[in-house]
Amino acid sequence: MCIMKECNYEKMIIKTSDLVHEKFKVIYAKKNNGTRVKITTDQEWIKCHKTNLADLAKLCYDELPEDWKKERWCGSKAALDEVLAATREGRAFDEEFIERAAFVVHEDWLIRNINRAEKEHRLSYQDLSEDVKEKDRIFVHAAIEILQENLT
Repeated sequence: MCIMKECNYEKMIIKTSDLVHEKFKVIYAKKNNGTRVKITTDQEWIKCHKTNLADLAKLCYDELPEDWKKERWCGSKAALDEVLAATREGRAFDEEFIERAAFVVHEDWLIRNINRAEKEHRLSYQDLSEDVKEKDRIFVHAAIEILQENLT
């Protein structure tokens, strides 16, 4: 039986969220000229920064507006839940698992974001472009990485 170095589930979600955000920043650097400006509804963040526009590519996870931090957190939780369930069941983290878990991450995201999702993102997972699917896979790979760091 595997023993966790740190059994705090919440901390694992936050670590996964941080790792996901760092991986997204690499994508932003390659595809968006190092920027990813998004609207935030976080009133405290807006008041502090005097704008409702947050450049996610320029911020660390803990600097994100609360709404964007929550998006990373929710996706990370969905992925980590899938990874932990697979671990308990003794399933391998093979390509089939990655795709199934990424499907869950996407469906979870879609439930939260259906009203603001772009048309291409409203599709079921199997109909998404590879670029969009990769964003869901990032959550799964990050959750696996954080779990493996916490196993002894």
